[in-house]
Amino acid sequence: MAILILISILLLPAPAASENEVTGIIGESVLLSCDLKSSTAIDTARLRFHWQDESERVLYSFDKGEENQHQDSLYTNRTKAFRSEMSSGNMSIKLSQVTLEDKQNVYRAFATLFGENDKHNHPCRTTLLVAARFPTPSVTVNKTNMNATCSTQRGYPQPMVTWTIQDRGNRTLDPWEVQTNITLDSESGLYNVWSQVNITENQTVTCHIFNPVLRETVSNTTIVSPSINTDPAGDVQKGFTPINITPIIITIVVILVLILFSIGGYFVDKKRKLQFPMFYFL
Repeated sequence: MAILILISILLLPAPAASENEVTGIIGESVLLSCDLKSSTAIDTARLRFHWQDESERVLYSFDKGEENQHQDSLYTNRTKAFRSEMSSGNMSIKLSQVTLEDKQNVYRAFATLFGENDKHNHPCRTTLLVAARFPTPSVTVNKTNMNATCSTQRGYPQPMVTWTIQDRGNRTLDPWEVQTNITLDSESGLYNVWSQVNITENQTVTCHIFNPVLRETVSNTTIVSPSINTDPAGDVQKGFTPINITPIIITIVVILVLILFSIGGYFVDKKRKLQFPMFYFL
């Protein structure tokens, strides 16, 4: 029994490197974290560590105070460590200007502490996912063809496109009801999206663009208004064209004033004739 237990112990796998998965936005910075979890302060004069990608190109190196003596040109001016926190075991670095070439890359960190005892090696492993946010899509309505079109550009990776329509209820359109075209730009490596659905009047349509890496959705909504006009009270007026009645009202008022002045002048003149008949006779 003791022999079996000993064999089982010997066959146990070695402790794996601490693993992490992070998402970097194209053009922005991302943190590749690694912590030695040291219970005592580390003398950086005895510390050596470096980060490398899966092609063994060195992102960052620290050798007893000297930085980036072995850095690959691909990562020049793109990495920065936290030197003030190294004594507490922080071996993390910040990778800037994330590109599509960094996607799905596996980065490893190895730290060695020289001292009286044997070397201490603590590997860290980080997988980098890369994404680019899709801008809020634009939604336009074509009433001649009775369709709505949704478009957005320069996102990554390939998104999922869905439409919801609200008229008497809320429902998500089936794939066969949607015409979608997603293209990859050959220069930037980013995706452009175009999608179209048929519509009817008095519907509210919403286009949704889902990014599977960022797990975020950008949406835009438009209301398909009736093609006929309505008056302010809300009654439907077929072919109704509003008339500007202000000039008509002014004309009527002027005519009424003139009539009143004429009538008033008539009665005043008649009264004077009655009071001074001889004067008017002569």
